[in-house]
Amino acid sequence: MKSILSLLFFLLSSAICFAQGPVTGPWRGEIDHIGGKLPFNFLVKNNKLDIRMQNGSEIANLGDAYFRGDSLVIPFELYDSELVGALKNSKSLVGFWQKKRNGKTLYRIPFQAQAGSTARFTPTKPASIQVSGKYSADFWSDDSNHSPGVMILNQQGSKVTGTVLKTSGDYRFLQGNINGDSLLLSYFDGSGIMQFRSKLIGSQIEGQFFSGLAGKRNFKAIKDDQASLPDLKKLTFLKPGFDRINFSLPNPAGKTISLQDERYKNKVVIIELMGSWCPNCLDESRFLAPYYKKMKDRGVEVIGLAFEYSPELSISGPKIENFKKRIGVDYEILFAGQPNDETIAQVLPMLHKINGYPTTFILDKSGKVREIHTGFSGPGTGVYYTDWIHEFEQTIQSLLHEK
Repeated sequence: MKSILSLLFFLLSSAICFAQGPVTGPWRGEIDHIGGKLPFNFLVKNNKLDIRMQNGSEIANLGDAYFRGDSLVIPFELYDSELVGALKNSKSLVGFWQKKRNGKTLYRIPFQAQAGSTARFTPTKPASIQVSGKYSADFWSDDSNHSPGVMILNQQGSKVTGTVLKTSGDYRFLQGNINGDSLLLSYFDGSGIMQFRSKLIGSQIEGQFFSGLAGKRNFKAIKDDQASLPDLKKLTFLKPGFDRINFSLPNPAGKTISLQDERYKNKVVIIELMGSWCPNCLDESRFLAPYYKKMKDRGVEVIGLAFEYSPELSISGPKIENFKKRIGVDYEILFAGQPNDETIAQVLPMLHKINGYPTTFILDKSGKVREIHTGFSGPGTGVYYTDWIHEFEQTIQSLLHEK
């Protein structure tokens, strides 16, 4: 009888916990990562399971949380992944983050989360260094594959935010702490996971960068106020003899759209090579969506060419539609196939190669390609983002005034 009562009490307690859900307010989680415990933060906004991931100044909701059986599911719909956890009580969550592709699970990584903390890494020593500034960075796993970049850091007390700019895009909103003489940074948005563990040695930061399921690279960042990337307008180009591009591709509904359609004639056209799975593409599309609404009656058109993981329109089409709905995109996004060199060569045979997602083309009113920009420096890059907007808008205005 006693055991039956104990069981009933346990089931009743679980039902109450299930009904209540997670408490509102800040939460701190940790993913069991190759580089050690990778911290992340999220906010439970209300009892309707409005849950938002937080990285630095970015607070994002990429899906509506829900209960599946006795598990709380926090989906990242654009990235085909989800956090799935059991509420031990309303302030504790234990489970796994799983990444999918075309409906199949690629991998699962355990995580645990507790309510009440806004901390990132948990400092054990007072900050003894100051790392704010711009750095010339280098990443490598061996001497044959060095990858340069620009690291930007901002330190307030022991808290640090920043990003890394690469030719293919940026590392968005890194967040972390100084622990003694160590710099610790992490990023998690449901798409990818990144973690820096490093020390300041003299005027340079040295350590390791961990990404994805098992990515591990050495990195070194040397303070350099003049650090910069190569000209991002010269990395991607058309083959000799070409000054235009053309394509005929289906939209998610299956209708074939072409640059030769009346809608695009005598217009300044912006073409974004992107994917719904790509965080930097998300950043650019978040800018282009309201920009298009403002400029479409002034002679500007935008087209997205989405390279998705599934070759089937029946699978990739809904992902594109969901991307458009969540961002508020009114322009066409066409399904271009899978993100590989062979597909890109078939879709755009006049293109020499693509160096990163997104890649953006600007066409004048005659259809001539006037600019190709590789990558995108998003809002996490601060002045680089505002400078890009200023230059972009000037270019469009200049082309609109051409006869």
